[in-house]
Amino acid sequence: MTATTSRLPIAWDGHPVEWGAFTEDPTMCRLSEDGTTFEAVPPGLCWHCGVRAESVTAEGRVHIPNWPYRLVLRRCTRCGHDRVRNPLTGQEWDLDESDYGPDGSWEEAP
Repeated sequence: MTATTSRLPIAWDGHPVEWGAFTEDPTMCRLSEDGTTFEAVPPGLCWHCGVRAESVTAEGRVHIPNWPYRLVLRRCTRCGHDRVRNPLTGQEWDLDESDYGPDGSWEEAP
């Protein structure tokens, strides 16, 4: 199974999520001080496995009546670990096996 074909949460706090296709994260470039040369910035370390690896991104639309919002999922192409961010609130979550079950992902109560 590749990083772009494994499963995604079917719901977010009880609301269905429609996920878009995975896309490669864009290559970041750094411009030299004199403005003449571009240098590709290598990928960062994975937040989960600690290895320098590319990541892919998928956007999800959460369907809540009168308040739909989106999620951005980033997946490490080496270990497959997912991190989800809500761009509206800035909240981020690291997903675990329970998030991919038939009930989808739920925030744990404190």
